[in-house]
Amino acid sequence: MAKHKKFERSENYTFYSDLLWCSVPLTGMACYYYGMRPALLMLAGLLTAYLFDCALAPLHGAGHQPHEPSSECFAALIVLMMPATVSYAVVVAAVIAAVMVKEAFGGEGHYPFHPAAVGMAVAGISWPEQLYVYPVPGTKLPLFNPALKYATVEGMNTTLRGGGLPSDSTMELLTGNVSGGMGICASLVIVACGLFLLARGHLRPAVLIPFFVVCVGLPWLFPQLNELPFLSAPWQFVRQRVYLEKYILLSGTTLFGGLFLACEPVTMPNRTNAQVAYGIILGVAVFFFRNLSPYETPMCFALLIVDAIPEWLDLISHRTERIRFMKKEEQRLAQSSDTE
Repeated sequence: MAKHKKFERSENYTFYSDLLWCSVPLTGMACYYYGMRPALLMLAGLLTAYLFDCALAPLHGAGHQPHEPSSECFAALIVLMMPATVSYAVVVAAVIAAVMVKEAFGGEGHYPFHPAAVGMAVAGISWPEQLYVYPVPGTKLPLFNPALKYATVEGMNTTLRGGGLPSDSTMELLTGNVSGGMGICASLVIVACGLFLLARGHLRPAVLIPFFVVCVGLPWLFPQLNELPFLSAPWQFVRQRVYLEKYILLSGTTLFGGLFLACEPVTMPNRTNAQVAYGIILGVAVFFFRNLSPYETPMCFALLIVDAIPEWLDLISHRTERIRFMKKEEQRLAQSSDTE
């Protein structure tokens, strides 16, 4: 009698499955504002991820692993960062790019760059006219060709980059009643999902705390507002700085990216000291991409740059700890010899 092969769950199975569960309420919020089109876009992304994961897995020796949902997770993250008016073809192309990056480097656990960030970067550079314009919330979009029937607006990052402040209220930012990606605007839901991931042990404070501190601190010190001097004292124009920080955190991909992208277990460093440095460098990169690049998803492009150095950070941290240990050993031996 033939025995069935027993599949063991991958090391990061719970991380990816929990992220997939977090995509459910965010997709539901998008459906509330735009109709059933976001759900259909999500279904298209998940199906594409599964099919191409099966097709491309033979590129490496492990083959297709039905016990790890990382490709579907990356597809869900990509769809959530896109506008509800994006075409199905762009979703499929972005997801294929993400799966190709994952499988080309050996599959789950081996890719050097965040696949979701790669997919969004490829789509953003190739189809910026679709990726970086957004429908007005409350517009019930048809399932096909919504861009031909409904007007779209630019994202908030365009306003911030130009030195202005958006006019959306705090309540609109918290509930997602603003123009932006399908899953990156409902800040209250994003924070609730982040608390869930934190309780499940998936988020690393050593990465998140320095990341958010830098994302808040740099705009406070160097506010890009037309009504403020660039090098004004930090204690001046406090009200304007608070408004700026509100839009930086609650619009765009800063909050979403920090909670859902920055703590990817495969691409971030392993050592605590290296994770702190990683969070700081990632925050600095997001600051520059948000101010200098024409794209609405600076987090994705920042990740592609910073993901090139985690192994170096781990190596530097390891050598630093080794040097400290050797110095302590030398001091201990010197003290023991003096005592004798």
